[in-house]
Amino acid sequence: MPFPSSTKVLVVGAGPAGMACALSLWYSGVKDVTVVDAVEQGDHASRAMVIHAATLEALDAVGCADAMVERGIKVSAMNYYDRSDTLLMEVDFNGLIGKTRFPFYLLLPQHITEGILGQKMKEVGIPVFRPYKAVGMRENSKDGRAVDVSFENGQSITAYYVVGADGAQSAVRQLSAVGFADPHAIPDKPEDVNTLAQMVIADVTFSEPPTLPNILFGVVSTESFFIFSPLQYPMKDSKDTHGRTVYRIACGVPPTFGPPPSKLSVEYCQQIVEKYGPHTLSCNKSKNQYAVDVSDVVWSTRFRTRCAVADNFFTYFGSAGSPGASVCLIGDAAHIHPPAGGQGMNLGLRDAVSLGPVIAAALTAGPSPETDEKVRAHLAVRRERAVKVIGMTKIMSGAVGMSPALRERFSWSPIHIYTIRDWVFWLLGKSNWIRQTLAYRFSGLAAP
Repeated sequence: MPFPSSTKVLVVGAGPAGMACALSLWYSGVKDVTVVDAVEQGDHASRAMVIHAATLEALDAVGCADAMVERGIKVSAMNYYDRSDTLLMEVDFNGLIGKTRFPFYLLLPQHITEGILGQKMKEVGIPVFRPYKAVGMRENSKDGRAVDVSFENGQSITAYYVVGADGAQSAVRQLSAVGFADPHAIPDKPEDVNTLAQMVIADVTFSEPPTLPNILFGVVSTESFFIFSPLQYPMKDSKDTHGRTVYRIACGVPPTFGPPPSKLSVEYCQQIVEKYGPHTLSCNKSKNQYAVDVSDVVWSTRFRTRCAVADNFFTYFGSAGSPGASVCLIGDAAHIHPPAGGQGMNLGLRDAVSLGPVIAAALTAGPSPETDEKVRAHLAVRRERAVKVIGMTKIMSGAVGMSPALRERFSWSPIHIYTIRDWVFWLLGKSNWIRQTLAYRFSGLAAP
């Protein structure tokens, strides 16, 4: 299909949020939608792996939820242990029964999520043009309500709506001069950096199946926070897993452990498991009869965590005195935060699906201050929710990965600060109301 010279809606970025937005637009009656992506091929890495109930409800509206449920692992609990395998807290998703068609969270690697969204786009006839890296935006000379978006390959397209779904380094956001900062930062006050400031994620196989719960769970310790989860595989274009189950491990890497390498080796992952994982996974066979070894690293990444939200999720792109084209931001282009509770991709997918009918209604009504205000108001609500989620993930990551500065402030206490933290988790976990309330908040049903 030849690249069009103009479109009603241009979606920049073909990750989960971009594809979900394009499908939402199509199902809402907007057939003139163009999707571009900067890379030649989609990312087959697993990355995000949790899909919550409110997100599945949103994806059900674009015909993708059932396929994801069929491919994923349905889980009804999210547990937190100490390293000695003592259960500190169980987040109980059974309380969602009767509140949603999806009373669980789904474990599904991101590459499978993207594959299902991509297949649905093919079915309805929405192509993705690659590689089209946005490098410039300027007001259209003939229509002040349109913008000309230019690409690195020399081509350009005229659009009335531009949806930035192009990640944390969003070109659309930067070209539109929209700020991107931590909403809770205090000016002139350095933030306490906790032990989750730098993290590693790896999908690994073990020498033999570990004797562990078949759910996602976290392990809190005095130096870090370790996450373990089974995954559905095989991956496309991945190494041969030799029939072994693939598991996700993720871990904060304290500064004392040094910076993580760009590509994680089997030996490095083994060190992470032994130092911060549950004792059940220790390879020291003299101390643990259930010992297993990391046998292969299928995929890995490292990253630094940060919190930021765009100043506005809706803005105009045009000259002074002109309304200009409408620019909308969703997904990581609009908000980023630590991966606590599996909130990031979920929030972005709900941004995306909810935006489709709003833009469709605005296009049907025609350009006016009133229709623009409806789009702006909708995205203002999405921003409020993003700020709340960022606050929640900050509290969670701060609790499980406390900063050295915080530990120092409590050095006077006769009881170790980590012991106090674990007691608090254990006591809170005794309340069925708290366990189910946390699940309801994680699910997104409280504020979809």
